[in-house]
Amino acid sequence: MILTIKHQTNYNFYSSVPRLVQSLKLYPSNCKNQKVIDWNISTSIGQLTKSHQDSLGHTIYNIYNEGLIGEQTIISEGKIHTKDFHGVMHGLVDKVNPFCFLRFTHLTKPGEKLIKLSKKIKKKNDQIQFCHDLNTLVSESINFKTGITNNQTTAEESLNLEKGVCQDYAHILISLSKMFNIPSRYVNGYLMDDNNISHYSSHAWVEMYINDLGWVAFDPSHKKCIDQNYVRISCGYDFIDASPIKGVKLNYPGGEGLSFKLDINTEQ
Repeated sequence: MILTIKHQTNYNFYSSVPRLVQSLKLYPSNCKNQKVIDWNISTSIGQLTKSHQDSLGHTIYNIYNEGLIGEQTIISEGKIHTKDFHGVMHGLVDKVNPFCFLRFTHLTKPGEKLIKLSKKIKKKNDQIQFCHDLNTLVSESINFKTGITNNQTTAEESLNLEKGVCQDYAHILISLSKMFNIPSRYVNGYLMDDNNISHYSSHAWVEMYINDLGWVAFDPSHKKCIDQNYVRISCGYDFIDASPIKGVKLNYPGGEGLSFKLDINTEQ
């Protein structure tokens, strides 16, 4: 499948920002699951430079601004050829030992609710089937509901609320899998669903490391492995670590507005 994507991020700074440095992880992964045909990243204001490729294979871009006030628009767009490998990731440029992803973060640290959830399942010798079982368990543990959680909500908190969105499902699955000593990481990307409807913004899922297979991608909010409808952008320990845009402001006490627009179209 060929997907044409345009992702627009809009900032509105309410007062002058003396200096702003933004780090972008917006260039899609290049691997056997997805091949970038054409991709472009642009900013309405500021100096955009291609920086480097990090140890997880992200192509990093930076934007530098001084005295920025008002609106800034960052556009990431292009065309990607995707293939379905039943969730198994092939050819990722990844120099990090998978077992580094056994570490918990503030967002994925288990508490009483997660410990209780972990007791509902028994580990199996068949690791791939066990990971599918974990994915199903998380999928059925909370209900999809927007406006209840935010990007600071922990896995434990969303499980306690029994509600959340894709990032909450992902954090719960990451926490649960690590409790069973399975390396796992948060993935940020795009999804064109079965009705050819794109999500209004980015989507989130999980990669778990399985012996003899490597990284395998599961989407607990849809109770399945990823397929050709998914585009992988970035990964990390959690939402914060995998965030596609991070900014550092110097001497800026003011606030900012943020909005997104995402369009995905398919070519057979």
